[in-house]
Amino acid sequence: MKGISIGPLVAMIVAGSATAGEIADKATQAESLVANGKYIEAVEALEGAMTSLWDKLPLSFRKALWIAAPARGFGNYTPRETNAYLAGDEMIAYAEPVGFGWRKVGDMWQNDFAADVTLTTKDGKHFHTQKDVGKGGMLSRVRNREYNIRLTITLTDIPAGEYMANFKVHDAVSGKSGTFSLPFVIK
Repeated sequence: MKGISIGPLVAMIVAGSATAGEIADKATQAESLVANGKYIEAVEALEGAMTSLWDKLPLSFRKALWIAAPARGFGNYTPRETNAYLAGDEMIAYAEPVGFGWRKVGDMWQNDFAADVTLTTKDGKHFHTQKDVGKGGMLSRVRNREYNIRLTITLTDIPAGEYMANFKVHDAVSGKSGTFSLPFVIK
């Protein structure tokens, strides 16, 4: 089963052309810094450009998929070989958000998420919604962009069939919300 993916080019297009001049200016600044042997400063200039773009992005997900076990960190997961489960199995969704916000807490940065799930049949008929299937965030000394969300659901008393798990993630810092959906089968 494949997850969904949003590439960097799509993210830049979504952000709009108002960001393009600012990004180009920072890139030009970075090139000048590199020419003068100031590599760390060049990286910081490009980080500033990325932060400008990031703050303009809608809350989106560059990757979302079912995984076999809890991830050990960003990108450190084992994809589940199938999206078929038995009723009562633990189902673990892994997602990599982009465009989320950070708030300053003392000398640290904090992000803050909550997620809901709506379950539908294969043909889109809604049969269950659960609020706050996952809540969390992290504290860091930097505004990490490599961040993953893990959402776990367990469905009991569900008949065999094909379904869709539709997740809606709420960013308490930026006020943005984003969605992703993962198909699954109950055997």
